[in-house]
Amino acid sequence: METGIQPEGDQAMDDEGRAQLSGDNTVAFILAGNAIFTLVNSETGNRFTFRVRRPKKDAPHFVSVLTGPDTDNDFQFLGTIFEGKTYVHGRKSGIGKDAQSARVAAWAFPRIFEGTLPESIQVWHEGRCGKCGRRLTVPESIMIGLGPTCASKGL
Repeated sequence: METGIQPEGDQAMDDEGRAQLSGDNTVAFILAGNAIFTLVNSETGNRFTFRVRRPKKDAPHFVSVLTGPDTDNDFQFLGTIFEGKTYVHGRKSGIGKDAQSARVAAWAFPRIFEGTLPESIQVWHEGRCGKCGRRLTVPESIMIGLGPTCASKGL
């Protein structure tokens, strides 16, 4: 698969098709248009699951956080990513700026986009393509979080 996006280093992958993302693959996955991923702090065990969607090609990305047990429907709007690099907490978010999930998003997204996320913070995708949402089955696709068709189309 020639995509320009390649597995990097010793990435972790579990038996259910979820994988730890790293480097440029993390940014490409998050900005693909339909990404669900979990940030895990390996030092504290804290974790937050985010969904980043982009409804149209020229639109900003909308960030939601998982707030309940239903991993399909329990996401609540948190903020917006503008120009693929600037995260802003949403004025219409039902989650306050001081909530831990909002503070984590405000801290983590700039570091993800700058490539300065500490090694103690892991980014795991949920085993689905970050662009179309289909289940990933090809090992290389699982490692980058994008299916072969979506990866070949570029972002």
